Amino acid sequence: MNKKRGGKVVAVIDIGSNAVKMRVAQMQNNVVKDLDLLYSPLRLGHEVFSQGKISFDSLRELSATLRGYSQVMTEYGVSQYKIVATTVFREAQNRAYVTDQLKIQNDMTIEVLEDDQEKTLIYSEILRNLSEPDAPKIGNALVAYIGTGSIGVALYSEQRMIFSQNISIGSLKLHDLLRGIQDETPEFYTVLDEYLNGIIGRIALPPTKKPVDSLIITGNEMELIAKTLQAPLKKKRYLIDASQMEQLFTTIRDMPPEKISLLYDMSESEAELLYTSLAIYLHILRLTDAKRIISPKIDLWDAVARQLLISKSKAEYDEHVRTSALSCAVTLAQHYQCNHAHLETVRSFACLVFDKLKKIHGLSNKRRLLLELAALLHECGYYVNSKYHLRSTFDLIKNTDIYGLTDEEVYLIAHVARYTEFFVPSYDDREYAALSEKSKLLVSKLVAIFRLANALDKSSKQKLQDVKVRLQEDTLVITAVSDQNVSLEKWAFDECAPFFEEVFGIKPQLVVKPLMF
Repeated sequence: MNKKRGGKVVAVIDIGSNAVKMRVAQMQNNVVKDLDLLYSPLRLGHEVFSQGKISFDSLRELSATLRGYSQVMTEYGVSQYKIVATTVFREAQNRAYVTDQLKIQNDMTIEVLEDDQEKTLIYSEILRNLSEPDAPKIGNALVAYIGTGSIGVALYSEQRMIFSQNISIGSLKLHDLLRGIQDETPEFYTVLDEYLNGIIGRIALPPTKKPVDSLIITGNEMELIAKTLQAPLKKKRYLIDASQMEQLFTTIRDMPPEKISLLYDMSESEAELLYTSLAIYLHILRLTDAKRIISPKIDLWDAVARQLLISKSKAEYDEHVRTSALSCAVTLAQHYQCNHAHLETVRSFACLVFDKLKKIHGLSNKRRLLLELAALLHECGYYVNSKYHLRSTFDLIKNTDIYGLTDEEVYLIAHVARYTEFFVPSYDDREYAALSEKSKLLVSKLVAIFRLANALDKSSKQKLQDVKVRLQEDTLVITAVSDQNVSLEKWAFDECAPFFEEVFGIKPQLVVKPLMF
């Protein structure tokens, strides 16, 4: 093997449920080109999904595979690489021991992607593929990724993602979970249908102005299904008639895996996954009005390799995450019947204060996004319980999937959104006390800004206009004009000022002038 001339060479290693794969790639003529693709079977998924752990035999095999891949990277002159793992490592009870041993034995760091991180990387590549001039036109689309251990769905409407949700079930996990039942009943497909209907059938997509008439699916078994249906691959996309997929499942639903493998010339393990994958796909299809399925040939490592090779792609991805997360938050707030004008006003005020204090708070733009999301979601709890709305807000947010964010980030948003002028972060609060010191400091900074911004629209009537923020020595001066009674806003602001000063050492001051005509 010879390294091709050109720019830097990168590698992505993907540790999946059934195999460890490596892709060596390089930019050539502004296109990401593969120099090598390596595949090493390793059935970690069966171990984890049935026993909860990765065995030491598998660990030794994985370590040996990584040593071989490391040698290949040396031969290609790889200058940068990333190793990612998904569901199988997320769910392994001994994940910390395994990653530690791989670091010691191989001097390699494994990045275990959370559900939303994994799915969002894949969604971003799907949207990039479908933005190309030759791509089929889509309106409202349900975008889905079906892995061996998890499912992700996202709703794309009006050129943006407005909803996402992840489910801890996949083709392999589903097979292993219900394997015992399959041997006991000749109508296993009925059991499978009922089980999936209780999971996927409960996904409540937000309403859209037009029907969801496109279904975009990618996943480990989609290529197997496409080949079984003899669907052509054009421009890295399969186009499959939905009725053909339904007919294929009708044909095989009463067959044992060995008969499916003989009929379609595939291994029995592939036949088992074909069966459960088709069942999952058809249940997702029921959520839409789609007549065909668009399946871009996309893998997780496409997005990872692109970010390693193209410097601006990481910034583009971060902006995609930001705009999509905000759109999803707006959709959630609408579902919980929140006051949209108030939420957007608080978000705007919070951003003004955050931006003016950059040299003081030292927080990144990713932290600014957490503040914005907290502002957009802070009234959700009223939908559940007006008396204990702060607690309800906290519980709702922390158990919500927000596009592109980790569970930890969502948990921090839940903390920020739960405070009003009457409450501040306190060690008497068990959830706050359990945070790391770093997280406590971050939450306190964001809460100080959020409470001040929320106070500026305490009446939810947007009384303050032309709001400006300036930093004047040790005072944060907020000026505004209004032709209304703003006594409530001034009172709330004064209540929130002491905690802000405690956190930042800066005294906030509100100056409201009469509106001049």
